[in-house]
Amino acid sequence: MPILIDRLFLLIIPACMLLLGAMLAGCWRVQRRRFHLLWVAASYALVGSALAWQSLMSVEELQRWAVVTGMLYLFGAWSFARGLAGYYDVSARPRLGLLIGAVVLLALYYYSRVEVSLWMRMLWLNAGLGLMQLLPAARILRRQLPAGGLERAMYWSYVVFALNTSIRPILWLAVGSKGQDAAFFSSYWLMMLATTMLFALLFAMLLLANTVRDTMTALRAERNMDPLTNLLNRRAFQEAAGPLLRDPQRGPWTLLIGDIDHFKRINDTWGHAHGDHVLQTVAGALTQQVRGDDLVARFGGEEFVLLLRTDLASAESIAQRIRMQLSENRQLLPDGDRMTISFGIAPITSPTELSATLSRADGLLYQAKQAGRDRVYVARPLNEIQTT
Repeated sequence: MPILIDRLFLLIIPACMLLLGAMLAGCWRVQRRRFHLLWVAASYALVGSALAWQSLMSVEELQRWAVVTGMLYLFGAWSFARGLAGYYDVSARPRLGLLIGAVVLLALYYYSRVEVSLWMRMLWLNAGLGLMQLLPAARILRRQLPAGGLERAMYWSYVVFALNTSIRPILWLAVGSKGQDAAFFSSYWLMMLATTMLFALLFAMLLLANTVRDTMTALRAERNMDPLTNLLNRRAFQEAAGPLLRDPQRGPWTLLIGDIDHFKRINDTWGHAHGDHVLQTVAGALTQQVRGDDLVARFGGEEFVLLLRTDLASAESIAQRIRMQLSENRQLLPDGDRMTISFGIAPITSPTELSATLSRADGLLYQAKQAGRDRVYVARPLNEIQTT
């Protein structure tokens, strides 16, 4: 009875692994695009199942089922590597993983059926598991880890555990006596269960924290970005402009409003798909002219707004370059005609002036349209307006 209770107690850790796998699978059901969660969940389920099965086996049964349980462990280790590789968008190197798995399974067969040795099986299996887990490690490093502490902690905890998996039988043998097989194996098994559980909890926590952070970042991007042009939308522009304009160390600032000329004709003549292409081309031309502190937004339709950290003269030069770049692109419209854009430009010094300056620049844009389009109108001192 005490032996049965001890074995049932050992099932607590595999059960926790299975629960963690179920939790990650549940998170994947909510975030279907994040397949790395499903792969890690599969890894936890496979390893947890193998641990539970082996926890109830005798030494003779461990020998008999060594190849089968080895397959569960190895595929679980590769699933874990596949999940991490998917998170960082690199390859898990399945062919090399298949080769490692085949070699390890052959060794498990040999040391369970030909030359029986529990410790040789453990050495081969742990070495294979560690190598399997490390398959994507080098490629992740070559992509350069992000500066965020959460991702670095997740990566290095995974590397440390993979290395620990590979060498822990050797370390355990170095401090123990190989002659005490049963007691020694029990001690090793408890140590292995404890380290596996600690890592599983730590990695699941870090993985979920990174996934939640990535989800929140994606939601903020969806809220703030125009999906067609990948520019800021009106709300995000106004939120970002305030802090910039409040900083006295920055400036001068100039506000530009640009509007594509005859855009309705483009949509009506060549369709909305081509109109979308024109909008994306204009967005690309605008972003080519800005610097790190500048803002570019699509306010809706064919209207674009720029907040540039420069004076009126330089802002006018930038608008003229954009206008000429688009005008000279004769492949933008199917009939080879020129595509033109008009601008209204006004200076701004504080966030309280944002609404008024937008109206002022919009008024100048309207004047440019009325004067024949393909023009840049600039607010001048003493209310002087210059046309070009």
